[in-house]
Amino acid sequence: MRILKKLVRNMLPARVHGALRRTVHGHRLNRAPAMVANIAPLPKAVEISVSDMLRGDGIADGWEKARTSIGEVFEDVPASHAIDPESRRAIYYLIRRLQPRSVLEVGTNRGASTLHAAMAMREYRNGCGPSRLVTVDLFDVNNPATAEARRYRIATPPRRMLARLDCADIVEFVIARSTDYLKRCEQQFDFILLDHAPAADIAYRDIVLAIRALRPGGQLLIHSYFAGGKPLRPGERVNSDSHLAVGRLRQQGARLVAVPLGPLPWPPRPGGSNLTSLAFLARE
Repeated sequence: MRILKKLVRNMLPARVHGALRRTVHGHRLNRAPAMVANIAPLPKAVEISVSDMLRGDGIADGWEKARTSIGEVFEDVPASHAIDPESRRAIYYLIRRLQPRSVLEVGTNRGASTLHAAMAMREYRNGCGPSRLVTVDLFDVNNPATAEARRYRIATPPRRMLARLDCADIVEFVIARSTDYLKRCEQQFDFILLDHAPAADIAYRDIVLAIRALRPGGQLLIHSYFAGGKPLRPGERVNSDSHLAVGRLRQQGARLVAVPLGPLPWPPRPGGSNLTSLAFLARE
Protein backbone atom coordinates (compact mmCIF):
# COMPACT_ATOMS: atom_id res chain seq x y z
CA MET A 1 0.00 0.00 0.00
CA ARG A 2 2.83 2.42 0.85
CA ILE A 3 4.50 1.73 -2.51
CA LEU A 4 1.22 2.30 -4.34
CA LYS A 5 0.70 5.62 -2.58
CA LYS A 6 4.22 6.70 -3.48
CA LEU A 7 3.66 5.81 -7.14
CA VAL A 8 0.43 7.81 -7.24
CA ARG A 9 2.10 10.77 -5.52
CA ASN A 10 4.98 10.79 -7.97
CA MET A 11 2.75 10.43 -11.03
CA LEU A 12 0.33 13.24 -10.21
CA PRO A 13 1.17 16.95 -10.39
CA ALA A 14 1.57 18.51 -6.93
CA ARG A 15 -1.61 20.56 -7.30
CA VAL A 16 -3.72 17.55 -8.30
CA HIS A 17 -2.24 15.31 -5.62
CA GLY A 18 -2.86 18.00 -2.98
CA ALA A 19 -6.49 18.41 -4.00
CA LEU A 20 -7.05 14.64 -3.92
CA ARG A 21 -5.42 14.35 -0.51
CA ARG A 22 -7.52 17.23 0.89
CA THR A 23 -10.70 15.57 -0.34
CA VAL A 24 -9.93 12.16 1.12
CA HIS A 25 -8.56 13.44 4.43
CA GLY A 26 -11.32 16.03 4.72
CA HIS A 27 -13.91 13.27 4.43
CA ARG A 28 -12.21 11.25 7.16
CA LEU A 29 -12.00 14.34 9.35
CA ASN A 30 -15.72 15.09 9.00
CA ARG A 31 -16.54 11.54 10.07
CA ALA A 32 -14.35 11.70 13.20
CA PRO A 33 -16.24 12.09 16.50
CA ALA A 34 -16.40 15.71 17.66
CA MET A 35 -14.14 16.75 20.53
CA VAL A 36 -14.37 19.79 22.76
CA ALA A 37 -11.29 22.01 22.72
CA ASN A 38 -10.61 24.07 25.82
CA ILE A 39 -8.27 26.64 24.33
CA ALA A 40 -7.86 28.64 27.55
CA PRO A 41 -4.21 27.53 28.08
CA LEU A 42 -3.19 29.08 24.75
CA PRO A 43 -1.95 32.68 24.60
CA LYS A 44 -3.89 35.27 22.64
CA ALA A 45 -2.70 35.80 19.09
CA VAL A 46 -1.94 39.47 19.79
CA GLU A 47 0.44 38.37 22.56
CA ILE A 48 2.61 36.39 20.17
CA SER A 49 5.38 38.50 18.65
CA VAL A 50 7.22 36.24 16.25
CA SER A 51 9.73 38.97 15.38
CA ASP A 52 10.71 39.35 19.05
CA MET A 53 11.02 35.58 19.53
CA LEU A 54 13.32 35.25 16.53
CA ARG A 55 15.61 38.17 17.33
CA GLY A 56 19.24 37.23 16.87
CA ASP A 57 20.74 39.33 19.67
CA GLY A 58 22.38 37.07 22.21
CA ILE A 59 21.42 33.95 20.26
CA ALA A 60 23.11 34.20 16.85
CA ASP A 61 26.57 33.25 18.14
CA GLY A 62 25.19 30.29 20.06
CA TRP A 63 23.30 29.21 16.97
CA GLU A 64 26.44 29.15 14.83
CA LYS A 65 28.22 26.99 17.38
CA ALA A 66 25.21 24.68 17.73
CA ARG A 67 24.84 24.39 13.95
CA THR A 68 28.47 23.39 13.60
CA SER A 69 28.30 20.84 16.42
CA ILE A 70 25.07 19.29 15.12
CA GLY A 71 26.51 19.14 11.62
CA GLU A 72 29.30 16.92 12.95
CA VAL A 73 26.88 14.26 14.20
CA PHE A 74 23.73 14.61 12.08
CA GLU A 75 23.79 13.47 8.49
CA ASP A 76 21.38 15.17 6.11
CA VAL A 77 20.33 12.96 3.22
CA PRO A 78 18.45 13.80 0.01
CA ALA A 79 14.68 13.54 0.38
CA SER A 80 15.04 12.93 4.10
CA HIS A 81 12.06 12.91 6.39
CA ALA A 82 13.69 15.38 8.74
CA ILE A 83 12.31 18.86 9.33
CA ASP A 84 13.85 21.42 6.97
CA PRO A 85 17.01 23.33 8.01
CA GLU A 86 15.34 26.74 8.33
CA SER A 87 12.64 25.37 10.63
CA ARG A 88 15.35 23.71 12.75
CA ARG A 89 17.02 27.09 13.18
CA ALA A 90 13.70 28.69 14.09
CA ILE A 91 13.07 26.02 16.73
CA TYR A 92 16.51 26.65 18.23
CA TYR A 93 15.84 30.40 18.41
CA LEU A 94 12.36 29.94 19.91
CA ILE A 95 13.58 27.58 22.63
CA ARG A 96 16.51 29.84 23.49
CA ARG A 97 14.27 32.90 23.67
CA LEU A 98 11.36 31.35 25.61
CA GLN A 99 13.53 29.09 27.83
CA PRO A 100 10.84 26.49 28.61
CA ARG A 101 11.63 24.13 31.47
CA SER A 102 9.63 21.30 29.88
CA VAL A 103 9.24 20.55 26.17
CA LEU A 104 7.16 17.89 24.41
CA GLU A 105 7.96 16.92 20.83
CA VAL A 106 5.51 14.66 19.01
CA GLY A 107 7.33 13.09 16.06
CA THR A 108 11.01 12.32 16.73
CA ASN A 109 11.75 10.82 13.33
CA ARG A 110 15.47 11.23 12.49
CA GLY A 111 15.96 13.54 15.49
CA ALA A 112 16.72 16.81 13.66
CA SER A 113 14.35 19.02 15.66
CA THR A 114 15.15 17.01 18.80
CA LEU A 115 18.85 17.86 18.50
CA HIS A 116 18.19 21.55 17.89
CA ALA A 117 15.75 21.87 20.79
CA ALA A 118 18.10 19.99 23.14
CA MET A 119 21.09 22.13 22.15
CA ALA A 120 19.05 25.26 22.87
CA MET A 121 17.97 23.88 26.25
CA ARG A 122 21.57 23.00 27.08
CA GLU A 123 22.42 26.69 27.02
CA TYR A 124 20.20 27.50 29.99
CA ARG A 125 19.68 24.19 31.80
CA ASN A 126 21.92 25.18 34.72
CA GLY A 127 20.64 28.72 35.07
CA CYS A 128 16.92 27.85 35.09
CA GLY A 129 17.04 24.52 36.88
CA PRO A 130 16.52 21.07 35.33
CA SER A 131 15.25 21.12 31.74
CA ARG A 132 13.43 18.18 30.21
CA LEU A 133 12.48 17.28 26.64
CA VAL A 134 10.12 14.37 26.03
CA THR A 135 10.06 13.19 22.42
CA VAL A 136 7.46 10.72 21.19
CA ASP A 137 7.44 8.53 18.10
CA LEU A 138 5.53 5.48 16.92
CA PHE A 139 8.67 3.35 16.58
CA ASP A 140 12.02 2.97 18.31
CA VAL A 141 14.12 5.60 16.56
CA ASN A 142 17.18 4.43 18.47
CA ASN A 143 17.16 0.97 16.93
CA PRO A 144 18.72 1.21 13.45
CA ALA A 145 17.76 -2.41 12.74
CA THR A 146 14.03 -1.68 12.44
CA ALA A 147 12.39 -1.38 9.05
CA GLU A 148 11.20 2.13 9.92
CA ALA A 149 14.73 3.24 10.80
CA ARG A 150 15.94 2.03 7.44
CA ARG A 151 13.07 3.74 5.65
CA TYR A 152 13.81 7.03 7.41
CA ARG A 153 17.55 6.54 6.82
CA ILE A 154 18.49 6.70 10.48
CA ALA A 155 22.16 5.82 10.36
CA THR A 156 23.03 7.09 13.86
CA PRO A 157 20.46 6.75 16.66
CA PRO A 158 19.35 10.15 18.02
CA ARG A 159 20.27 9.07 21.56
CA ARG A 160 23.87 8.51 20.46
CA MET A 161 24.01 11.90 18.73
CA LEU A 162 22.64 13.60 21.84
CA ALA A 163 25.33 11.94 23.96
CA ARG A 164 28.02 13.29 21.65
CA LEU A 165 26.48 16.76 22.04
CA ASP A 166 26.33 16.47 25.87
CA CYS A 167 22.52 16.64 25.79
CA ALA A 168 21.53 13.04 26.55
CA ASP A 169 20.46 13.86 30.11
CA ILE A 170 17.89 16.36 28.81
CA VAL A 171 15.91 14.04 26.52
CA GLU A 172 13.49 11.20 27.28
CA PHE A 173 12.38 8.97 24.38
CA VAL A 174 8.87 7.51 24.36
CA ILE A 175 7.59 4.88 21.91
CA ALA A 176 3.85 5.37 21.46
CA ARG A 177 1.16 6.53 19.08
CA SER A 178 0.76 10.27 19.39
CA THR A 179 -2.91 10.14 20.36
CA ASP A 180 -2.35 7.35 22.89
CA TYR A 181 0.47 9.24 24.59
CA LEU A 182 -1.44 12.52 24.72
CA LYS A 183 -4.55 10.80 26.10
CA ARG A 184 -2.68 9.34 29.05
CA CYS A 185 -0.30 12.27 29.58
CA GLU A 186 -0.71 13.63 33.10
CA GLN A 187 1.98 16.29 33.09
CA GLN A 188 1.88 19.72 31.52
CA PHE A 189 4.53 21.25 29.28
CA ASP A 190 5.73 24.79 28.70
CA PHE A 191 6.34 24.21 24.99
CA ILE A 192 4.86 21.57 22.66
CA LEU A 193 5.92 20.85 19.09
CA LEU A 194 3.62 18.74 16.91
CA ASP A 195 5.85 17.53 14.10
CA HIS A 196 4.36 14.22 13.00
CA ALA A 197 2.32 15.27 9.91
CA PRO A 198 -0.60 12.89 10.55
CA ALA A 199 -3.88 12.60 8.66
CA ALA A 200 -6.42 15.37 9.32
CA ASP A 201 -8.53 13.33 11.75
CA ILE A 202 -5.45 12.46 13.80
CA ALA A 203 -4.22 16.07 13.71
CA TYR A 204 -7.67 17.14 14.96
CA ARG A 205 -7.52 14.80 17.96
CA ASP A 206 -3.87 15.53 18.72
CA ILE A 207 -4.33 19.31 18.68
CA VAL A 208 -7.17 19.06 21.20
CA LEU A 209 -5.19 16.69 23.42
CA ALA A 210 -1.97 18.71 23.12
CA ILE A 211 -3.75 21.83 24.34
CA ARG A 212 -4.82 19.86 27.41
CA ALA A 213 -1.16 19.00 28.04
CA LEU A 214 -0.06 22.63 27.73
CA ARG A 215 0.70 24.65 30.83
CA PRO A 216 -1.37 27.88 30.83
CA GLY A 217 0.60 30.53 28.95
CA GLY A 218 2.75 27.93 27.20
CA GLN A 219 3.33 27.70 23.46
CA LEU A 220 1.99 25.12 21.02
CA LEU A 221 3.91 25.01 17.74
CA ILE A 222 2.86 22.91 14.75
CA HIS A 223 4.85 21.98 11.69
CA SER A 224 3.42 21.60 8.17
CA TYR A 225 0.75 24.26 8.60
CA PHE A 226 -0.15 25.71 5.21
CA ALA A 227 -2.61 28.60 5.51
CA GLY A 228 -5.50 28.14 3.13
CA GLY A 229 -3.99 24.84 2.06
CA LYS A 230 -1.67 26.78 -0.26
CA PRO A 231 2.02 26.01 -0.86
CA LEU A 232 4.76 28.30 0.40
CA ARG A 233 6.71 27.84 -2.83
CA PRO A 234 5.54 27.22 -6.41
CA GLY A 235 5.06 23.54 -7.17
CA GLU A 236 5.45 22.49 -3.54
CA ARG A 237 3.43 19.53 -2.29
CA VAL A 238 1.16 20.64 0.54
CA ASN A 239 0.02 18.76 3.63
CA SER A 240 -3.31 20.41 4.48
CA ASP A 241 -4.15 18.20 7.46
CA SER A 242 -3.31 20.68 10.24
CA HIS A 243 -5.12 23.45 8.33
CA LEU A 244 -8.20 21.23 7.96
CA ALA A 245 -8.08 20.25 11.65
CA VAL A 246 -7.93 23.87 12.81
CA GLY A 247 -10.76 24.69 10.42
CA ARG A 248 -13.04 22.06 11.91
CA LEU A 249 -12.34 23.25 15.44
CA ARG A 250 -13.26 26.77 14.37
CA GLN A 251 -16.46 25.49 12.80
CA GLN A 252 -17.30 23.95 16.16
CA GLY A 253 -16.97 27.36 17.79
CA ALA A 254 -13.42 27.25 19.12
CA ARG A 255 -11.87 30.69 18.65
CA LEU A 256 -8.63 29.12 17.58
CA VAL A 257 -6.21 30.67 15.10
CA ALA A 258 -2.85 29.80 13.64
CA VAL A 259 -0.03 32.34 13.74
CA PRO A 260 2.45 31.36 11.00
CA LEU A 261 6.06 32.29 11.57
CA GLY A 262 6.11 33.53 7.97
CA PRO A 263 9.39 34.50 6.25
CA LEU A 264 12.21 34.03 8.75
CA PRO A 265 14.36 37.08 9.61
CA TRP A 266 17.62 35.81 8.17
CA PRO A 267 18.91 35.43 4.63
CA PRO A 268 18.11 32.13 2.95
CA ARG A 269 20.85 29.59 2.44
CA PRO A 270 22.30 29.33 -1.08
CA GLY A 271 19.70 27.51 -3.12
CA GLY A 272 17.41 27.43 -0.09
CA SER A 273 14.61 29.50 1.36
CA ASN A 274 13.79 31.42 4.53
CA LEU A 275 10.16 30.23 4.51
CA THR A 276 8.79 27.80 7.08
CA SER A 277 5.51 25.99 7.63
CA LEU A 278 5.83 26.37 11.40
CA ALA A 279 2.93 28.11 13.11
CA PHE A 280 1.80 28.82 16.67
CA LEU A 281 -1.74 28.04 17.78
CA ALA A 282 -3.44 30.79 19.73
CA ARG A 283 -6.75 32.25 20.86
CA GLU A 284 -8.39 34.97 18.80
